[in-house]
Amino acid sequence: MDAVLSVWSETHSLILSGEPKGHGWFLGVLVGIFYITALYALWGLAHAFIGRDVFNFVRPIEKMVKVFGIIAGCIIPFLAMLIVYEVIMRYAFRAPTFWAFEVSYMMMGTSLMLGIAYCTQLRRHIRVDFFFDSVSEKQKALIDLTGYIFLLLPMIIWVSWGLFEYFIEAYKFNEQSGESAWNPLIWPFKFTFTFGFYLFTLQVVVEALKCILVLMGRVVPEPDLPGGFE
Repeated sequence: MDAVLSVWSETHSLILSGEPKGHGWFLGVLVGIFYITALYALWGLAHAFIGRDVFNFVRPIEKMVKVFGIIAGCIIPFLAMLIVYEVIMRYAFRAPTFWAFEVSYMMMGTSLMLGIAYCTQLRRHIRVDFFFDSVSEKQKALIDLTGYIFLLLPMIIWVSWGLFEYFIEAYKFNEQSGESAWNPLIWPFKFTFTFGFYLFTLQVVVEALKCILVLMGRVVPEPDLPGGFE
């Protein structure tokens, strides 16, 4: 706990001081996203206790995860247009850009990180189901709950905090990509790593609660699947 408080205190000091390159305001914006989403989750938790209905906590989390999942999906068309532009410039005009590679992997990484939690909500992650499909709903919930509590949650909480430290270290060194002549700042992109796993953690907590509800005999609605293109 002392190590966590130390890193968190250092983060706020960096925001206020702007060190090392005067980007403290931007770091503050990114950390502020954590605060806003955490307060939204806590509001749902308080509402759940007051109303004695766990879905008052589940729904805000899932709405928030869905919003960032939609943002992740909206990045893909822009990424496709960027790649088409780069191919045309490279092979038709013999004038490749010096920034397309950097932007493309950051866009793809951002889409991936922001979409992990939403994919979990929709139950679209790959799973081995040769045994799972043959058991009852309560047995499925028990299997999932065991995996969430004893395997997945401890791992992703640990990874989420490690990624936050990784992000702060990148900020402190004002890390750049070193991958091209453009050489952009890379630490803002690394924010998406830790934020994506933070959303993933919240969604897994929600999935664990759903499993408990199923074991208690409650009816849990199926995930709201996107309709796709008409």
